[in-house]
Order: sequence, then structure tokens, then C-alpha cells
Amino acid sequence: MTALDQTVADYRPVAAFGTGARGAGFPAGAPLQVSVRPGESISSMLLRLLGGCMVLSSTAIWLVPNVGEDATLALIRIGISVVLLFLGLCLLLSRERAALPEFQFDSRNLEMRAEETDADGRVTVLLRRSYGSMGAVRFTDRSVQILEQDGTLLIELPLDGRSTRQLLLNQLRPHLHIVT
Repeated sequence: MTALDQTVADYRPVAAFGTGARGAGFPAGAPLQVSVRPGESISSMLLRLLGGCMVLSSTAIWLVPNVGEDATLALIRIGISVVLLFLGLCLLLSRERAALPEFQFDSRNLEMRAEETDADGRVTVLLRRSYGSMGAVRFTDRSVQILEQDGTLLIELPLDGRSTRQLLLNQLRPHLHIVT
């Protein structure tokens, strides 16, 4: 399972800093839970922008003065505006955003969770894996790859930046083998 291009990192402390709830090897100022949420891709945003431009141009073709006074040119303008409107609406509506799961790395419970929030605001846990059941972790420049015990890829998540990468590295290093 591979996630999408962009992420939104959400750093929420679960317990007050400085308490004894931290596991061994965690810095005193590090959050207990790091959330990684895949975002919308740039190509999807560009297709929506193109669709919006096509819808606007389908109406703007009628704003040009003294063009198409001939009946055949008026029919051509009608055909072009209908085609632009249809294609623009198709591009706008074909890439509806699906609710993507949020991945949380919890150092208190020593587990990774994939959670999905429905329209009512209820959170459903889709996947829960303890750190002990995972094989290893591989960090690349832009993503983190969680590997199974046999070395196959469990999940690959894109990282928001160096701070998210460092937080995950600090949290996973004491419990999982880091593959270089």
C-alpha cells in the first residue's frame, strides 16, 4: 500500500511533557504521538484548475462583441462552449477528494495506527500494528517505508519535512531496526 504525494503533519502531545510516561530513549521535549496524513496531489489540483478555466472560457466565448453574427459561426460557438463546459465539469468533478486515513505513531502504546474519520466525526481504526510485529524501517529523503518481518513493504508514507522525519526516527529507533 503506497500513500500519496504530500502530507500534513500534526504534532499533538498526548501527555504533559516531563511526565514519567515516556519510554526509554525519548527526549524530554519530543511528542508522544506523531501523525502523518497523506494529502492531495499536485496533479489533481492542476486538473481542477484546468477544469475551472474551461468552464469560465465556455461562458467567456460569448462576451466577445461582433463575433459570430453569421448563423454558422453562432452554431460553432454554441458547440465549442458546450464542449468546454462539459469537459471542464468532468475535470472538476472526476477528482473528488476521498477521505484518506491518518497514520499515527504512538510511543505510549508502541504502535502504528491508521485511522479514518467519517462525516459524523467518528474515528475508525483501520489498521493497528505494534512496533514488535513490524520488521524494520527505511527512511528516504521524502518518505518512510515500514517493512514486514520478511522484508516486504507494508506501507510507504510521504514525509512533510526534516522535522517529521527526525521525530519519527527518534521514536522508532529504540524499537525497530533502521535500514539504510
